[in-house]
Amino acid sequence: MLDQVSVSKRLISHLGKFRDDAWDDAVLKRTVVCVADNLGCYAAGLQLSHFNRSVAGAKAALSTAVGGEPQLSPFVAAYIYGQAANALDYDDTLYGHPGSPIIAAVLAVAMNNELSLDRFLRGVAAGYDAHWFINAAAWPSAERGAQVRSVGNLDTVAAGIGAAIALGLDDGMIERIIEVAVAHTIIPYVGKWYDRPVPGMKNNMGWIASSAILSVTSAQAGQTGVTKSLDGEKGLWIMVGSDRWNPDSRLLEEKAAVLRTGFKFYPACWHLQEYLRMFAALLGKLEPGEEVAEIAVSGPRDIEKFCERNIPDTADAAVSLPCLFWHLSKGVEPGPRWDVCEEADLGYECRYQLGDARAITVRTNKGKTLTAPVVENYTADMTPHSLPDAHVIAKFHRLAKGVLSDDIRDLLINVHAYQADQIPERFYYAMKQSMSQALAGCAY
Repeated sequence: MLDQVSVSKRLISHLGKFRDDAWDDAVLKRTVVCVADNLGCYAAGLQLSHFNRSVAGAKAALSTAVGGEPQLSPFVAAYIYGQAANALDYDDTLYGHPGSPIIAAVLAVAMNNELSLDRFLRGVAAGYDAHWFINAAAWPSAERGAQVRSVGNLDTVAAGIGAAIALGLDDGMIERIIEVAVAHTIIPYVGKWYDRPVPGMKNNMGWIASSAILSVTSAQAGQTGVTKSLDGEKGLWIMVGSDRWNPDSRLLEEKAAVLRTGFKFYPACWHLQEYLRMFAALLGKLEPGEEVAEIAVSGPRDIEKFCERNIPDTADAAVSLPCLFWHLSKGVEPGPRWDVCEEADLGYECRYQLGDARAITVRTNKGKTLTAPVVENYTADMTPHSLPDAHVIAKFHRLAKGVLSDDIRDLLINVHAYQADQIPERFYYAMKQSMSQALAGCAY
């Protein structure tokens, strides 16, 4: 275990390799894949109603006068990007959603400071490693996790670290940023996971990302925060409601976080991905003219909440198996259209049944019964259950088409042609344009 009086320093020392050392080729390639996945999710999120409500609220709060327009500062850019990228719940996962807040914050400082593509990617990779370490060390017990929803409440620190590494800041400044970021950290949602209805704001990744920006700029201005915030019995871990703090050095010595990250097949909660994959496989076994008449979802008690049919707001769709099954059965392409559910048109019964084993059973209109086991997929390494990397790139192009400019899509195609110090000016310009359009209320 790490010496508890020096957790921050040890973490920063580990992350120095992303700031100063040569790339590990596998880490670089996977970092690009993480960015591609997140940019696709950002493009999808721009089209959602609950994202647009967040931006409308931000615009009203930030306008300087009646009729005035807020400027696309790093703070605002991070907010817009973070809210959009997580809005559809299609973004990556590893102890939460690392990509949306981290990439939002790092991209915001990269655009503002005209950083090279290399610096941008280094900040992203470092942010993922910080996120992995802090969340793994502070992951609550199952009993405590049922009481305190822990997604997002450590991400301001991780996103701030990522932005600092991208900027090439020294160890002392990064330690100060951690201290200030703790003071900007969101509190956890107290209550069981995904109690219904799910609020349209949901994980609030935009605020987390913009808080990371404020942490960086405040620390650079000389502000101080909570000292030794990752250390001891009164550290951040207990402030956010966890009952565990185990900053084991092996968490830093094992493979990079980007190599552990899982990418989603469908715009839905990660806990539901395997249920959806197995349902899709069963649909492939239906004969012409055969239709689903009933679906039975088996699993432990914590799966029952995902079988709720009522969808009071669009954000609920990502955690409602009946709604998600409907999209699959109707052949709706995974993307922004999955944000709504025509409940009256489900056309079949979907019920939950308690069981130790996870499974899905489909009964058809021709009397056939099909069953598939469902594996539990939430682990410290999501890659065995992840969308393959090549499919992630295809996912990005599918979601970005018609929404993001060719300059953004071209960057990912030609990323390895960039020199270490080359600034992706056209990419930054195109991203600023997309954010400005969102801020202006332009529909996609």
